[in-house]
Amino acid sequence: MLRLLRPIRNQRGVTLVELMVVVAIIAIIAAIAITLYQNVQQKAKLSADQGTLAAMRSAVAIYYGKNNGIFPGTRGAINLLVTPTPAWQCGTAPTYTAADGTLTLAVTVNDC
Repeated sequence: MLRLLRPIRNQRGVTLVELMVVVAIIAIIAAIAITLYQNVQQKAKLSADQGTLAAMRSAVAIYYGKNNGIFPGTRGAINLLVTPTPAWQCGTAPTYTAADGTLTLAVTVNDC
């Protein structure tokens, strides 16, 4: 026996205002999440560059030890000592001072 369901008159659906509030809340959460995600990407790029710089500093120290206290002449010479060849994620390569063998990377998170 099939019984027909009668529509309940007190039942109401979702109003347009309620739906718009939910969409606005989702948009706000998405905007915050995208901003945080972009910041994470910038920090990852900066960390990659700092790791590459550390490898280059180690290569300079090894070169200095093997060559009786002489530093490599150019940053290009240091690049040949590091495997794989350094790639800069933030777009700025470090500066190299051949006199004392210092490598300096002047990059911030906002530069990446």
